[in-house]
Amino acid sequence: MAQFYTLLTDVGQAKLANAIALGQTIEITELTVGDGNGSLPTPDSSAEALVNVVRRAPINTSTTDPDNPSWIIVEQVLPPDVGGWTIREIGIIDTDGDLIGVGNYPETYKPVLSEGSSRTQTVRFVLEVSDTAAVTLKVDPSVVLATREYVDAQRAEHEGSRNHPAATETEQGMAYIATQTETDGGTDDVKFITAKKLKNWVKQATESVMGLLKVATQAQVDAGTDDTTAVTPKKLRWGVSYSLGPNGYLVLPSWLGGLIIQWFLESSIPSSGQATVSYPIAFPNAAFRAFATDVTPSGQSNGGVSLFGLDPGLSSCLVTKSSAVGPSSDVASIFVIGH
Repeated sequence: MAQFYTLLTDVGQAKLANAIALGQTIEITELTVGDGNGSLPTPDSSAEALVNVVRRAPINTSTTDPDNPSWIIVEQVLPPDVGGWTIREIGIIDTDGDLIGVGNYPETYKPVLSEGSSRTQTVRFVLEVSDTAAVTLKVDPSVVLATREYVDAQRAEHEGSRNHPAATETEQGMAYIATQTETDGGTDDVKFITAKKLKNWVKQATESVMGLLKVATQAQVDAGTDDTTAVTPKKLRWGVSYSLGPNGYLVLPSWLGGLIIQWFLESSIPSSGQATVSYPIAFPNAAFRAFATDVTPSGQSNGGVSLFGLDPGLSSCLVTKSSAVGPSSDVASIFVIGH
């Protein structure tokens, strides 16, 4: 007979038989370890407790051996801060607190941190039963530790599984990739579109087809010959400015040639002679034409104001009075066009 082994206690055998007969289960919740009071004990089916318990805690993992379906494998992880004794006996306890299975264990010293050296150790209890369906192994994830091997196995199983929640507008999750037909249709609201399919779907906008448009440059807007790009409000208004009043101006946008029209009143025209008058704003390129009319106050004779200088300047023009009749000075209404 093997030196190290486990067996069902009498209580465990009775509970298992009753569970099988009634279609119920035994619920295993804890694993206990002991030091045998200094010697290796022989497992006894009549035992109701270990010889000397040094630790009792919830189980960490529980599985059925894939190669031996009648074997139940229970594990408990001993953290580094637990120990200072030699493990010689183990047992499993059900939810009622009864010792269901018992076994001896190869003498293993579990050091503790205060001794200067320690380790995380896993204790494994393997129990053979006639019907594993009658045994439930309960693991409480809030109080137990997991071995690195167990975590890696669970992670690998999770990553390889496709049993994940679907993504929604508010929750992360998995999603299908849309086909090109679904992308083109634009009606599916549960699948993602790849960059390649989106590129295949996007079309150049025309007068009859919706699609993408490139924003025109200012030069294209000014030229007014491109029929495939879009004009933004900023570029459409580029170069427009105005000042409305008795003295004012209107500057048209660059795509209309940047034409500038200015008007203003000049009250310092002498009764005889010339006066240089300044515009509300200077022309950046050229002044084409300038016109002047007399605006003599009511009750006074027309002073006969006319304009000299058919080549007006960028910021001013020369006005002269053609007759000395009238008041000593006149008011002239002047219009200038340029760009």
